[in-house]
Amino acid sequence: MIKFPGTAGGGRSLEVDFFRGVVLLMIVVDHISGSMLGQFTLQRFAIFDATEVFVFLAGYATAAAYTSIAERSGNEAARWRFLRRGWQLYRSFLLTVALMLALGLLFTALRLHTPTLDYTDIGTFIDEPLQIGSEMLRLARQPYLSSILPMYMLFALASPVIVPSVRRRPWVTVACSLAMWGVAPLLARFLPAVTPNGWTFNPFAWQLLFVIGVVCRLHPLKSYQREDADAVLRRRKLTRAAAAVAIGFLCMRMFVEFDPGPVFKQNLSSLRVGSFMAVLWLVAMMVRQGWIRELADRLPLVVTVGRNGLVCFVSGTMISLLADILLYLATDGSPRNWQGLVADMSAIASMLAIGVVAQAWKDYRKRSKRERAHAAHAH
Repeated sequence: MIKFPGTAGGGRSLEVDFFRGVVLLMIVVDHISGSMLGQFTLQRFAIFDATEVFVFLAGYATAAAYTSIAERSGNEAARWRFLRRGWQLYRSFLLTVALMLALGLLFTALRLHTPTLDYTDIGTFIDEPLQIGSEMLRLARQPYLSSILPMYMLFALASPVIVPSVRRRPWVTVACSLAMWGVAPLLARFLPAVTPNGWTFNPFAWQLLFVIGVVCRLHPLKSYQREDADAVLRRRKLTRAAAAVAIGFLCMRMFVEFDPGPVFKQNLSSLRVGSFMAVLWLVAMMVRQGWIRELADRLPLVVTVGRNGLVCFVSGTMISLLADILLYLATDGSPRNWQGLVADMSAIASMLAIGVVAQAWKDYRKRSKRERAHAAHAH
C-alpha cells in the first residue's frame, strides 16, 4: 500500500493536502451546469469521480491524525477527538442545509427560478417547514451537495473502531469491510430515508474506500531502498497491469455508451472500485518519484484549500450552487463555453480565497493560544 511522506510539524502530508485541494476544486466545477472545466475532470475520463478520491483521502488522513493523537495523548484522547469530529460534521451538514435553504428562499422571494434550486428542497420546505426540517435533522432528507457529509460523520464515529482494527489485524478488517460492501444494499434499508432510493451515498458500501485509505496509511509499501529484485519486478508488473486497466476504463468511458452515474455510484459498484484502485496505484508511483510534491510546491494555494477541507467544502457547496444559478440566469439556461469558463474561474478564485482566509484564521488562533499559554506560564 502507499504512504504519502509527512511534512514537518504534525505529520501532515503535502501530497494529501494537495490532492484534497484538487478534489475540492473539482467538486465545485463538476456541480456547475454549463461548466467548461467540468468537461476535463475525472467524471469525464474515468469510471469514478472526485468522490472516491475524497473518501480514500479521508480514511488516509483519519489514520494519520488518530495515530498521532494516540501516540501523543493516548487512545482515549484519540477516541474522543473523533467522536467530537462526528458532531462537527453533523453541525456542518446542518449549516450547509441552512445555507442552501437561505439561498433558495432568497431567489424564490426574487421570483428567480432555476432547475438547481429544486435540488435544495426549498419548495417542499416552504410548504411543510416543520416536517421537512425534522427530516433533515434526523438525516432522512439530505438535499443536494450536503448528502456526502452524513456519510463522513458515520466514518468519523466509526474511526475509534476502524483505525485500531486496521493497525492490529489489517487483513481481517479488510475482509470484514469487503463483506459489508457486498451486502451494503441490504444494510442500507436500516438508514433513515424519506424516499425508497435511500441515501445518495450508501455508507455501508463506501466504507470500503475509507478502510483502504486507513490501510494505506498504517501499512505502507516498503521504501525503494529496502526492495529486493523480486519486489521491484512485482511492482513493475503491477504498474503495467494498473496502466492497462486504467486505459481500458478510459476507452470505455470515452468510446462506449456507459454512464457510471447514480445507479453505480450509490452502492460503489465494483467497476468504480477497480478503476479507482488502478489509478491509485499509478498515482502512488508518481508520489514515490516525487513528481506530486514538485507540483504541490508550485501550487501552494491548492494545498491551502486542502488543509482547510471542511470549511472549503461547505463554502464550495454555496459557491457552486450560486455560480450555477447565476450562470443559468445570465444565459437563459444555454451558456456558451466561454461563459462556463468565466463561472469556473470565478468559483475557483473564490475557493482559493476562502482557503487563504481560513488558513489565516487558523494560524491566528494557534498563535493566540501559544501567546496565552506563554503568558500563563510567565505568571
